[in-house]
Amino acid sequence: MVKIMERNSQSVDYFVDPDFVEKFNESLRRLLSTLQQSTMAKYINPEGAQRIKHGAMFCNPAAPQVYSGGIETHSTLFDIALESIAAHDVKVLERCFNRFQEDMEAQFARMIYSSVSKVCDQSGNVVDAKKSGSLQLAFLEMLEKIEFSANKTGEVALPEIHLGTDAFNEFTRAMQESTPEYEAMVEDIKARKVAEALERESDRKAKFVRYGESEQ
Repeated sequence: MVKIMERNSQSVDYFVDPDFVEKFNESLRRLLSTLQQSTMAKYINPEGAQRIKHGAMFCNPAAPQVYSGGIETHSTLFDIALESIAAHDVKVLERCFNRFQEDMEAQFARMIYSSVSKVCDQSGNVVDAKKSGSLQLAFLEMLEKIEFSANKTGEVALPEIHLGTDAFNEFTRAMQESTPEYEAMVEDIKARKVAEALERESDRKAKFVRYGESEQ
């Protein structure tokens, strides 16, 4: 949500065009909303995003152990110096919008990874590389724990792996040192997971065959 403070509608300012101010604020809201949506799309597929009303929260009364999340406020502040306005420095707008996007992305990323971490801790869906013995074995264990899913067109997308720079470099080295036997094990797990995802999707669609229609 993007909120812009506006002047009290009862106040009178003879030096401001109210219609222009309203259109400017609406245009600014649309721009900031677009920047925010593009940032969110880096982490969450827009097709899989859910929205709730203010004051509401996701919960599952039938399964209280399931992670329940509510609204978390993200905010940022930028200002434009009078000198920049007097100098007609239009580049200051680009700097402000870039700062807005960077600040909001940093807060959104922290929230996403924190929420995922809490959910994994609650469900026990956690892999410890040290306990597994190596990154390669931990990766196999991770694949076994993950449930692949098929989209509405029946295509199965492989899960994404998000790593920090150091972890990414270490993981890349470990995978490059993999043996053909290990790579075959990875492909076998992936193939089985894909088949399971397609079977679940087929079973799901079968529940929605309408009366008088044959199954595809």
